[in-house]
Amino acid sequence: MKRARVPPAEPSGASEEERLRARLASERKARVEAEEIAEHTLRDLYEKQRDLDLMEAVAAASNIAQTVEEAMQVAIDHICAQTGWPVGHVYVPGHGTGVELVPTEIWHLDDPERFEAFRELTEGMILAPGEGLPGRIFESGRPVWVVDVTQDPNFSLAKAATDIGVRAAFGFPALVGDDVVAVLEFFSPSPAEPDESLLDLVHHVGSQLGRVVERTRARTELTRYSEELERHSRELERANGELKEFAYVASHDLSEPLRTISSFVQLLANRYRGRLDSDADEFIDFVVDGTERMRRLIDDLLGYSRVGSRPLDLEAVDCIRVLARVRLDLQGIIAESNASIEIGELPTINADPDQLQRLFENLISNAIKFGGPEPPRVRIFAERDGPKWRFSVIDNGIGIEPRHAERIFNVFQRLHAPGEYGGTGIGLSICKRIVERHGGRIWVEQAEGGGSAFRFTIPASGEDGH
Repeated sequence: MKRARVPPAEPSGASEEERLRARLASERKARVEAEEIAEHTLRDLYEKQRDLDLMEAVAAASNIAQTVEEAMQVAIDHICAQTGWPVGHVYVPGHGTGVELVPTEIWHLDDPERFEAFRELTEGMILAPGEGLPGRIFESGRPVWVVDVTQDPNFSLAKAATDIGVRAAFGFPALVGDDVVAVLEFFSPSPAEPDESLLDLVHHVGSQLGRVVERTRARTELTRYSEELERHSRELERANGELKEFAYVASHDLSEPLRTISSFVQLLANRYRGRLDSDADEFIDFVVDGTERMRRLIDDLLGYSRVGSRPLDLEAVDCIRVLARVRLDLQGIIAESNASIEIGELPTINADPDQLQRLFENLISNAIKFGGPEPPRVRIFAERDGPKWRFSVIDNGIGIEPRHAERIFNVFQRLHAPGEYGGTGIGLSICKRIVERHGGRIWVEQAEGGGSAFRFTIPASGEDGH
């Protein structure tokens, strides 16, 4: 036989009250916990916003700062404002022979009068690595926190700290790579426990400031290099001007006495050749040859000087017509050497006609002079190469070794003895100067099948064409 189910007894009035109180206590506890969570979250958000504001302020200052000192000043001002610490200062490595930290005049002082004694003492202290707060930071390359400087035996001003109004301190380095380029230190009038999040933040600030230092150094070095380059350029321009003037004056002044010497030597040769002994005739021939070489050298020096000193007279120049005049001027050596001159496609360009003619004369006569066993064959043509024309003067002569390709364009550079081939060693230098004054460049290559291929460029203008 089943026993009948007895319904639960109704709670008494006292137990109901206890239940309500328990629920109320639970809700109160939950509310307190929620408030604590909210407060903690708000505090975290505030600190993160504070950190973000500080980083943005330093980054902005870093981007617009014209000097390292300006960026450092902005950094210590913002850090003092964010932390509420009234004192900030910057040390930098000294420029002497020894490693040391020297104080700067970069300060933040909320109350300059209150901290005047501290400032005066600090600005009189030069610290070694490991000495004091800045020295420890410099030595470790890491941020350092001191809870109470009056209890820190390594704090240089520990004995005077109470009197000068500082207790807690922290600092951090500005880094370029692993090099400490500055130490920023901060002080509070009360002891303070380490704030790891703040130390982590200022570590990033130090990296940001290091980039400012690096950028400023690069800018300073670039400015110094630019000024040095400009100075050298002015000196070179002055030297070139003096050299041109000297070459022109010297060549011009030498021409007259040389003509006199040449005339008398020629007179001696005409009057006494064959009437003296064979040695005398040979000596006279030496003098005649020497004066002729000197005349050619002076003429080329004058030509080289004129190319650089006279302004370009630019006009539309038909290269075919220029080469027709060149062939006429060189018809003697062309006929004597049985040379053939083949002229291909050539444009009309914007150039100085006299200098362009001199350029082709030098290159063609050079090709004929340094001919090989076969009669000289010189081919001249041009091709459009983007914004410029590339000209080619190709011969079948003895060629030029690649190792001499740059050297042959220098003044007085010869690859052969004067007795082997004529010339003064200035002709190709004149070619180089003419081409460069027209805004182009000239070079030489080995021609296919032997010989040399001289190539040069002249900028093309909108009206250039075949």
